[in-house]
Amino acid sequence: MMTADQALEQIRPDLASIIAVKERTLGSRMRAYESLGTKLGRSPTWIRKVLGRAPDVTVGLHDALNIRAAYERLCKHIADGTDAIKAENQNLRRELDATLRGDRPASARLGGAPSAAEAPALSQRVATAPAPVAPPAAAPRLRKKASGELSELPLFGAMEPRP
Repeated sequence: MMTADQALEQIRPDLASIIAVKERTLGSRMRAYESLGTKLGRSPTWIRKVLGRAPDVTVGLHDALNIRAAYERLCKHIADGTDAIKAENQNLRRELDATLRGDRPASARLGGAPSAAEAPALSQRVATAPAPVAPPAAAPRLRKKASGELSELPLFGAMEPRP
C-alpha cells in the first residue's frame, strides 16, 4: 500500500519533466506553469508549490491522475517524434546506399543536375573551344579567370595559360 506522500514523490518528477519540456517549447518557465496549470485545472502557483515541496499544498487523487495522464501524453508525443525521425533516417540511408551503388541517375541524386550521360563529353567540349597554344620556347604566363568563366578543371581552372 502506498501513502499520499509516496504518491506525491512519484508524481513530482513527472510534473518536473512536463514543465521542463514546456519551458523549452514556450521559452519561459512561467508560461510553462500557466500552460500546464490550465490543462490540469490548477493555478501556476499550485504547480510551483508542488515542485517546491511546500508543506501547505496537497495533491489529490484526481490531480495525480491528471499529472500522470499529461506525462504519458508527453512520453507518447516524444516516442512518436522519435519514430518519425528514425523512419526519415532509414529513408535517407536507403537513398544514400542507392546513390553509392549507382542505382539512381545523377540527376535524381543531385536534385535536377544533368547526369553524366546527358552532359556532353569532355572531349566534345574541348574540341569545340580550342585553347590557344603558346610557342614552345616561351614559358606560359598565367592569368586569373573572370569570376563568371567556367572550366573543366575545378581545382586548377582559376588559372590558365595566357596567349
